[in-house]
Amino acid sequence: MATKHTSPAPADICLILEGTYPYVYGGVSTWVHQLLTMFPERKFALFFLGAQKNPADKPKYQLPPNVTVLEEVYLFDHEQERTSLPGGRRDQWKPFYEAVRKLGLRSPIGDRSDLDLIASIIGHVTDHQKLDFDTFWNSPETWNVVQELYARYASNESFLNFFWTVRFLIQPLWKLARAMERMPVAKVYHTACTGYAGIAAVLVSARHNRPLLLTEHGIYLRERIADICRSPWIPDQPVRRPNLNEPLGSLRRLWIGFFDLAGRLCYTQSSGIVSLFGNNARAQEHFGADPAKIAIIPNGIRTEEFLRAKDQRAERRRQNPHSKIVGFLGRVVSIKDVKTLLRTARKVCDELPDTTFLIAGPTGEEAGYHDECMELVQQLDIGAAVTFLGPIDRDEFRPIIDVMMLTSISEGLPFVIIESLAAGVPVVSTDVGACSELLMGRPDESPPYGRAGLIADIGNSDQLARHVIALLSDPQLADSMTEAGLKRVQHLYHENTIKAAYHQLYSAHLS
Repeated sequence: MATKHTSPAPADICLILEGTYPYVYGGVSTWVHQLLTMFPERKFALFFLGAQKNPADKPKYQLPPNVTVLEEVYLFDHEQERTSLPGGRRDQWKPFYEAVRKLGLRSPIGDRSDLDLIASIIGHVTDHQKLDFDTFWNSPETWNVVQELYARYASNESFLNFFWTVRFLIQPLWKLARAMERMPVAKVYHTACTGYAGIAAVLVSARHNRPLLLTEHGIYLRERIADICRSPWIPDQPVRRPNLNEPLGSLRRLWIGFFDLAGRLCYTQSSGIVSLFGNNARAQEHFGADPAKIAIIPNGIRTEEFLRAKDQRAERRRQNPHSKIVGFLGRVVSIKDVKTLLRTARKVCDELPDTTFLIAGPTGEEAGYHDECMELVQQLDIGAAVTFLGPIDRDEFRPIIDVMMLTSISEGLPFVIIESLAAGVPVVSTDVGACSELLMGRPDESPPYGRAGLIADIGNSDQLARHVIALLSDPQLADSMTEAGLKRVQHLYHENTIKAAYHQLYSAHLS
């Protein structure tokens, strides 16, 4: 834990963040910084949840002066702590084990009483700060409960695998519970996702009887399901695309069940739930959110700040009308599926050999993935066409490209597309999140502004290549999409519209 500021008084809003601001670039972090700067009159506290502390990590953003405190908790940093629990105090844990057994016998889980029971289990750990995890985990009663749950839910699996899966699942929760005493006091708590951040938000909201708000950029549960299905570290068979003929193993279902419950708990406790676009709102409802609580507030930008980049790009294209430069702006990580971009580059270069692909963004956030991408560049023999630029000034990057590409397998409402359209850059994107809505228009868009780019299926390098070739080969098509994109973002995604919506949301809950 590292405290950057101290706050003698409660904050107006405490943002509870998981793996994002201020240490990681990305859409959620951009949104957080935007919120902080949009409301300088409000005092914000930040509660950051990370995996493991890396002393070399430095903040990517300078905290605005209205941030009064930043607390950091690292869920997978486990100190070597040993305590002994006097025998007479073991009775204090009887209600905890009874609640675990009661919960374990219920199927299905998900109504309000079940969620209250889960909160009481986690709250019991929070209230007993002196018991370390190893002492708890090695107690005979814990062993008995693990055996009972194994017999009920995973008897077809190796008990050893089940034992370690449950331990890995519980240990970060224990760490989180122990850190709740450092949660800043605030009038409103606002979490950027469900998951571990959502659990922390639910606990503090319930304890202090303060409102909880949730803004989901992507659907956390859906993203975790995809991760869990493919994860090699879970000791049963990975599944690339689960279906009725390829059921998940018990251990993967256990992990999915945990994040499902975390999401339902957060949806139930939240006074207001924000989605960035219609499809996400429907997904939230599918996973347990009350539709009456959901409001749609998209991301937004100051579109006028991109006019200079638009003019610079237009001038460059006038001077070099045959330019063929494709850009990617984002983190080089697996969720962005840069490998599909590279396969697309190979196919585009086969048709248009003078095309250049510029990949701009940090390369060190996912160990080994950048190395794998570089190996693929060599295998595809596209080293002369592809350049990894590393982090770069976005305002310098957009004017030099003719098409922006986004090949992600998961997104919310990506700033990179909004900003590209505001800078007059047409976009080719996979059909994830709000990308289709941004490029093709909202269903209720009136008047319709037209296409601002082209959409392809996830991982489909053939479709992506055809779309890129179409835009590079047809200047009139590209120009028409440039005009459509400019109109759409100026009228529907301006920061002033988003600021007004969040001002109304905060004001309603700060009273």
